[in-house]
Amino acid sequence: MTKAEKMKSKTGANAGISTGGKMDKRKKNLKPRVEKSERELLLELLEKVFYEGEFIHLALRKLFSDYPGLGNREKAFLTRSSHGILERYLQLDYVISLYSSVKLKKLKPVVLLSLRIAIYQLLFMDKIPDHAIVDEAVKSIKKRKLQGLVPFVNAVLRKIVGEKEEILKKLERLPKDDSVSLCLPQDILEVFLKDYGRERTIAMAEAFLQSDGGFYIRNEEGEGERVSGNILEEERFRSGAVTIQDFSSQAVGKSLKLKEGDLVLDCCSAPGGKACHIASLLKGSGKVYARDAQKDKLHYIVENQRRLGFQNMEIEHWDARVRDERFIQDGEGLLDVVLCDAPCSGLGVIGRKPDIRLHFTKESLEELQSLQREILSTVQAYVKKGGQLLYSTCSLSFKENEENRDFILKNFPFTLIKEEKFMPGEPSDGFYLALFQRKRED
Repeated sequence: MTKAEKMKSKTGANAGISTGGKMDKRKKNLKPRVEKSERELLLELLEKVFYEGEFIHLALRKLFSDYPGLGNREKAFLTRSSHGILERYLQLDYVISLYSSVKLKKLKPVVLLSLRIAIYQLLFMDKIPDHAIVDEAVKSIKKRKLQGLVPFVNAVLRKIVGEKEEILKKLERLPKDDSVSLCLPQDILEVFLKDYGRERTIAMAEAFLQSDGGFYIRNEEGEGERVSGNILEEERFRSGAVTIQDFSSQAVGKSLKLKEGDLVLDCCSAPGGKACHIASLLKGSGKVYARDAQKDKLHYIVENQRRLGFQNMEIEHWDARVRDERFIQDGEGLLDVVLCDAPCSGLGVIGRKPDIRLHFTKESLEELQSLQREILSTVQAYVKKGGQLLYSTCSLSFKENEENRDFILKNFPFTLIKEEKFMPGEPSDGFYLALFQRKRED
């Protein structure tokens, strides 16, 4: 009996682990909708993100689902515009404050967003005529039945049109480590300055703003390849020959010393990129237990597993903070590898997820560190003697990374084998990993 079969026997028939069975698909609501301009759709999208707390990638996904008639050009415009406005909203608000007689806090939300859209297009997009940008902004205010504010919006934008070059020079003259100049909210800026100092913080902020829309895949040779466009429509993606996975994320599987038949737990797995990478490296042997506390995200892991055709995976809804006695026998762990890619602030992926700027607070770091340590304290017990524990985050804060590395070394019988940090743009997202080996004698 193989190690995987023994583990299967230990977990039992009622363990609740899915091997990729058919999942219900939600029916898309394709009710007829009133035709709207791209600008109206962009305004509604930004209202959901800025004022209703939706994440931009989810808001875009819902928008494209609700409006299936949108073409690739329209989707690209909405994606780039929304991301750009989220990236530079601090600069846009700074410009508004220079020309508005009304303080930002006093502006109606729809007026503030309309101004942000128009100013972003005026300053950072060069394919739309200035007069068309102003006209569309005025129309959007009228459609919201705010005719009384049309003269105000029109006046602010026309002043900005007349002084575009001077405005851009003012932005360039701001102190290099200023929050507005770097497009980083004060809380994020203070964390980076404390952990990395002025020069590295400036370099990171600049990298976040230089995203060209490209992304990484793991190609047919198992290596990172930068691509752009709609990879989902390509045959090599649909066939499972390649899969989307950031360059830095691929370092997790490559860092592990895997051998045939290994039993691996990915305790915070969704969307499953790392678990699938490990399953492929095991070449069909062993078992990868892919778990996540968010049940609504399990379908992403299942979709990846099916498309890539892996049979050596089991997918389960499980809160990693809850101890699982099935992975422990006689007080000792049974797993060869435990991967803890922990929930984190995402401070390394601001370039790809610009709405992190809206959600982050320094106080949240304390809560996240506490959660990360609770998970680590539970899952480290599953690692057999001589086995590996890999901790990773897509954050760059010392509190979530280096301090947790020290927490592991201080409190549990592990030795640090490898530590690696990817900085934004070198060559992709910011990312941290630390690989530990459990001591053979506690």
